[in-house]
Amino acid sequence: MNRMTELYGKRIYTENSEYVGVARDVIIEPQEGKIKFLVKADLSSILGRDTAKAKEFLKKNIIPFDKVIATGDIIIIRS
Repeated sequence: MNRMTELYGKRIYTENSEYVGVARDVIIEPQEGKIKFLVKADLSSILGRDTAKAKEFLKKNIIPFDKVIATGDIIIIRS
């Protein structure tokens, strides 16, 4: 099981060693109490954006947690 605090600030790479970014935040599913997404940017930066720009921001900066293969010193995700 991953603890949220263990993920913050870790570098994210694909399984092909491509750098993706840094884990800045997580989104939790409250009913299940499980991590659903890793976030690569400050979510407050989405405030005030129009819908198209907000969708683009989310697409670029949110990673479904089911793509995570491994966590340790870094986070590895499926490509």
